[in-house]
Amino acid sequence: MLKDLISQITIFNTLTDEEQQEIAKITHIRHFHKSNHFLSARSNGIFLFYIDGNIKVYRYSADGREQIVNFFGAGEMVPHHAIFRDDPYPANAVSMNEIRVLMIGKADFETLLKNHSDIMIKMFKYLGSMIVDLQNRLYDKILHPADEQLLKSILRLAVSYGKDIDEDNSLITLRVTKQDIGSMIGLSRETVSRNISLFKKLGLMYENKEGYILNTVKINNYITLK
Repeated sequence: MLKDLISQITIFNTLTDEEQQEIAKITHIRHFHKSNHFLSARSNGIFLFYIDGNIKVYRYSADGREQIVNFFGAGEMVPHHAIFRDDPYPANAVSMNEIRVLMIGKADFETLLKNHSDIMIKMFKYLGSMIVDLQNRLYDKILHPADEQLLKSILRLAVSYGKDIDEDNSLITLRVTKQDIGSMIGLSRETVSRNISLFKKLGLMYENKEGYILNTVKINNYITLK
């Protein structure tokens, strides 16, 4: 059971059965209900590899407002900074649904990296993709108007948490509110609502009981023509 979960984690899924068994020996599994906090800004010294669920990572601004750092899904890992640093984690993590979290102690994980260079390489590639994502989000914030920032943020959600309906349309399976989306990119809920209403009128997206459905072809054309 535990080994099956480990095999679904991004940086472990190419290891041999024997190597995954070794990881299972240093791994503990915990279950969390929806809206449970399992990582706080005071946490340090622990790696969390989670699966079968989604989490929201956020922090508070100086004036007490929630600022979403990112969303993460099955097979991904938090915290990322703890690989290289020993100071407390700078954000909070809360479960968005029922999740199972695989926990590995920092010292055990460091030993694992020393003994398995292939895991080390996959780790650096994974962190590299995180850095690129943060750079793209900063670039969008600095250089693009609110509607483009919002569309690109929604497209990123579709890439990470999307399910293709047909060749043109994708469903975002992650249940996020307009407030969540706005907090993630620094826009007010009102600005997000106003722009989403416009996008619906233009046929770029619509919403049903399952969530947001995007016409990715129309969205990319809209961004290109602006």
